[in-house]
Amino acid sequence: MPALDLVYNPVSGSFSDDHLEALRDALIEAGFRVTPMPTTAAGARLSGQADLVCVHGGDGTLRDTVQALGERAGSMPICVAPSGTINLVARELGYPRSPRRFAEAVRAAWDRGPESWVQSPLYRLGDMPIVSCVSIGPDSHAVARVDSGLKQRIGRYAYVVALAQQMREWPRDTMTIRGELADGERFEYEAEAAIVSHAALYAGPFQVSPGARLGADSVELITVKRATRLGTIALSLGVLLRLPLARMGIADIRTCRRIEFDRCVTPVQVDGDHMPECAFAIAPSGLTLSYVV
Repeated sequence: MPALDLVYNPVSGSFSDDHLEALRDALIEAGFRVTPMPTTAAGARLSGQADLVCVHGGDGTLRDTVQALGERAGSMPICVAPSGTINLVARELGYPRSPRRFAEAVRAAWDRGPESWVQSPLYRLGDMPIVSCVSIGPDSHAVARVDSGLKQRIGRYAYVVALAQQMREWPRDTMTIRGELADGERFEYEAEAAIVSHAALYAGPFQVSPGARLGADSVELITVKRATRLGTIALSLGVLLRLPLARMGIADIRTCRRIEFDRCVTPVQVDGDHMPECAFAIAPSGLTLSYVV
């Protein structure tokens, strides 16, 4: 019987004790030996005895779990039971929200074996794993403003409230971005806002770059040269309406292997969370995550 660590975030936006219990029971019924492992303020905890780690939380909980795994992240299979605020990774991989259907799907994928699982090269911002996205600019300033209590009550709409509050004091800060494209070519230019996307989706069911996906050994760099209020609204509407952002001149999009910033730029949003830490570069970690799906 495969051993499974069920890592869950008891303070995530949509956490429910009843849902967690139903998920645990469904996984046991599917033939897993389940060890519940709640996260703490210090991050995720693991038993060290699992054959599979199941993350029940949002992208931030998944990132914390990958961080806790360290070098073992390259050899420990992972699955994601949707919870939390947005769940970009779980959405892209198509994991069901129903505990029974989720457990059945994971068991079927486990029995099929690693050849069928989704392999996702892991990128890092400094020492911080990135499982879905990074942003610097008005978007990250809004994330830094989000009230955690409000986020727990109204979920993703707390970001809308924070962005509306930010309209009075609009942040603009030019940074020099340089790096290496997927084909090896070097680049350098200036921008006032940047999004780095590794997952196909961003901010929910939206796609900023058509090239972004978990299975790619690259990340998509989306930049706005002048991140004015009007420019940011145009970017948001373009994403909402699924317009070709680069072709319409709303943003520049590059497929990259490495991205470097000229200085410490804060605040930074990583996987939906505000990160006070400062890092200068995004690069491959040399590890590949295996999603059991």
